[in-house]
Amino acid sequence: MWSATITPDGGHKVTQINEETSDKRPNHWRGKRRWSRGRGGGGGMPRNRSSTEKEERTYPPIIRPIFDWSEVETHFPQAAPEMDYSLLSQLLQKKAQDVSPSIEEQSRVQGFGTKVMTVIENLILTGEGEQLMLEEVRLVGSQKKGTALAGSLVTDVVVLYKDIPQEKIVNELALKVKGILETTTDENKVKVEIISRGKCFDMCTDGAIVRVFSTSTGHVIFGSSPETLGDDFEMYAHALRMIRHTRWWQENTDQLKNIRSLVRIIKSMRGHVPGLNHLNTWSIELICQCALIPLNDGEPLSLVDGFRRLFQLLAAGLFLPGSIGLPDPCEEGDETIHETMLPEQCEELTSNGQTILVLLQFGAYREILACDGAVPAKLSEPYTFGGLTLNVAPPAYLTSLDM
Repeated sequence: MWSATITPDGGHKVTQINEETSDKRPNHWRGKRRWSRGRGGGGGMPRNRSSTEKEERTYPPIIRPIFDWSEVETHFPQAAPEMDYSLLSQLLQKKAQDVSPSIEEQSRVQGFGTKVMTVIENLILTGEGEQLMLEEVRLVGSQKKGTALAGSLVTDVVVLYKDIPQEKIVNELALKVKGILETTTDENKVKVEIISRGKCFDMCTDGAIVRVFSTSTGHVIFGSSPETLGDDFEMYAHALRMIRHTRWWQENTDQLKNIRSLVRIIKSMRGHVPGLNHLNTWSIELICQCALIPLNDGEPLSLVDGFRRLFQLLAAGLFLPGSIGLPDPCEEGDETIHETMLPEQCEELTSNGQTILVLLQFGAYREILACDGAVPAKLSEPYTFGGLTLNVAPPAYLTSLDM
């Protein structure tokens, strides 16, 4: 007899159990074997097994595609006139402007970041760069992608060394850059403070921060033994991922003119929409690109259509356990961006995506975006808007604490 169960990762586990101790058939069936003949009947003598023998087979998890309205819209004609989302479009444009950094902030951050990058690049071209084992310097992160939020004064920079970076060399580089910036006689002269972070460091001046990450080339990092890298492997790998993410962004978002506005809006909503806070910046950038990507070789979606489609994808269970999800284009294999999320986090994100779609239908735009002085919609408890009361559904996944 075979017993089938579903494993936590969505796969199927089939176990053969002892028939003598687990036979639940009526008494007049017990002890009898059903014989069948003919093609496919499985006839013949059964294999002899001991009473304690058990055999297990685990099947790979079933990957379930989601219902994407944009792909099947022609099969489901509108039963009612299309809603007018012109007000939502105006509010989204205004929200994007509100959460974008001001010209003064951009000038301060980009100016200091450019000075630090210039100094390191000049060191690479001189003999001092050879002494410090410098290979290359890259500008990465939100400042490079153009998705930084207002008030974010941090510029991310990755320095690649010719070998595994040592803390002594990293500190020498920090002091060298600080000395050059403070002793120059032109308008680039600034007062700099260094904050050491082991084999990385921050350079601060006038509220602007340049965060310098250290790593080496991929074949050096992944070709070294764990004993050589120690606990710093994840730090080196994270810096290399930042370079890959930035390169992918530049190559795949040029045609999507609204993607920077959409990324900023979703990042700003993490503060008041439960579930969105479980998505890191890279996950938000990928789902925004997916929401705006043109369908059937058409034009990229507008900001308002991309905003609606993003929450349609979330509401359809794009990030639920067992879903097809979004593959990470910068990683090998079939890794998806929601694999690191807990089931209850995936459910919260999906449930609140469904609630936001309902609120959009009833025109609660300001409450969703938390703009124009509106009180943000509380999606974690029953919420009333315009005579409509939305109740919170009981959770499908329970944490160990709840259980």
